[in-house]
Amino acid sequence: MVTWNPVGLSLDILLVEDEESLALTLADHLRDQGHRVFVRREVPAALAWLESNPVDLVLTDVRLPGGSGMQVLERALRLDPPAWVLVMTGYATVSDAVDAMQAGAKAYLQKPFPAEALLSQVAQFSEFREMQARLATLENNEEDDQNLTGDSTIVRGVRKKMLEALGGDGSILLIGESGTGKERAARWIHNSSRRPTPFVPFACGAVPDTLLESSLFGHVKGAFTDADEDSPGLLHQVKNGTLFLDGLQDLSESAQATLLRFLQERTYSPLGTTEERAFSGRILAAVQPQALDAGAIREDLIHRLAVLPILIPPLRDRIEDVPLLVSRLLHRYDPEGRRKPAKKALDALMAFDWPGNVRELENAVHRGITLVGNSKVIHAEHFFPGGVEGETSTLDMATALRLAETDAIKKALRSTQGKKMKAAELLGISRKVLWQRMKVLGIGEES
Repeated sequence: MVTWNPVGLSLDILLVEDEESLALTLADHLRDQGHRVFVRREVPAALAWLESNPVDLVLTDVRLPGGSGMQVLERALRLDPPAWVLVMTGYATVSDAVDAMQAGAKAYLQKPFPAEALLSQVAQFSEFREMQARLATLENNEEDDQNLTGDSTIVRGVRKKMLEALGGDGSILLIGESGTGKERAARWIHNSSRRPTPFVPFACGAVPDTLLESSLFGHVKGAFTDADEDSPGLLHQVKNGTLFLDGLQDLSESAQATLLRFLQERTYSPLGTTEERAFSGRILAAVQPQALDAGAIREDLIHRLAVLPILIPPLRDRIEDVPLLVSRLLHRYDPEGRRKPAKKALDALMAFDWPGNVRELENAVHRGITLVGNSKVIHAEHFFPGGVEGETSTLDMATALRLAETDAIKKALRSTQGKKMKAAELLGISRKVLWQRMKVLGIGEES
């Protein structure tokens, strides 16, 4: 019995073969792999079927009753999108197969051939089609992949790298400045791969060194002071999913050594036990490039994590993507499309250096919608209420924007005697968005 573990999508396959026993055998093998197979034994029947049916792949003999396999090939290539064509040939007709390859066939199989040879070719195409589908999802998903929006060459390169990351289980190191979207990229890789849930993020700087092992590996009751009960740890929670180590630059030297030992062995022991447990999940990690430049991360740790390194570019290196990013962000916060940026405002957005990257751009767009109120045109002063000239640090800009947004919300609340619904209407935002911004900005009920 033929066994094969194909990767990819289920395909619609047209099999054109006049030898009945061979046609049935090949069709059975392909159907066993989950594909939908339609068998025709003559050229006219195959051409008629192609006229009214979409197909992903055509497997055809060259010498057929009622015509030639070349006619089937030519018709299959005119489909939208064109089908892939695999040609079968006997020894005496190898020259015909060469002609078919020159005409656009992807490969040929010389009879007799093992079923595994055919299934390998089909699996390769199936995987290719699945990668195409994932790329389309990556390009079109506005909510989950906002940071990857754009048509710049550098963004297309990142998408290609992310697609390559789906094909294996090796550790991935995402390198990017704060605000470039490293965690979002990590989530997309996890969600788009075959690895089961969960996706477990771990902020490397969130726990002191003394609690690192307990947080990751777990502990048993009494393992240390205040260990009042058993704790399974994050690695146990991940199981076969993905552990995302965010902010490697926040790890101390001793914490890096602890992490390296775990990565080398892929085993761990909960504190207070000698029991070794195997880790079968995938590791994704993120680090800021300046930490690598400064040598703040051990080289051997980088090598363990960077089986596939992916550089997430800063926004200033893909400034041509700003208009599309702004358009999609405006749609997120103003789905009715009531407001548009003035040309000078868009020019100002494209001229800015964006030290906070996409996260900062998102905050600016959200703030612009908040400050413009009921007006339809968003001007530069709405995006940059503190002004862009003379700004020397991210902190100054962030502080100015935060103060301006706080002032606008407080004024709206005062003018409406604290009624949030009316204040939201005055600001031109929803009550939910107003409540969220009040919570973030720490604006109390008395404001």
